[in-house]
Amino acid sequence: MARLDLYVNYSLQASIKLEGDRIELGRDPQCEVQLADARVSRRHATIAAHQGAHTIENLGRNGTRVNGEPLTAPHRLRAGDAIFIASNILIYQADGAPTEEALATQLDLPAD
Repeated sequence: MARLDLYVNYSLQASIKLEGDRIELGRDPQCEVQLADARVSRRHATIAAHQGAHTIENLGRNGTRVNGEPLTAPHRLRAGDAIFIASNILIYQADGAPTEEALATQLDLPAD
C-alpha cells in the first residue's frame, strides 16, 4: 500500500498509509493527516486515489510544492516525490517501498 512519510525538521515523524479514495491534509481536526503549523491551512491539500495512482491538489492559500515546484493543478504522484507544506515534508512512497527503519537495518556486506 502506498504511503506518505512525514518529516518535520528533517526528522521522520510518521508513516501514513494512503487508504481510501480521498485524504485531506491540513490543520482541521477532520483532516485525515493533521499538520500542526500555523502556516498550514485548515484544509490545505487533498490526495485522491484513482486506478492505482494518486494525485495531489492544493487547496490552501499558502501553497503546496511538489519537488520544489508550486502546485498550480492536480499532480500525479510518483515514487519519491517530495511534498512541501510549510515546514512539513511528505515523501510519497509507492506500494511495497521499504520503511526508513528497514533501510537502516540492512547490512553492508563486504565484496568478495
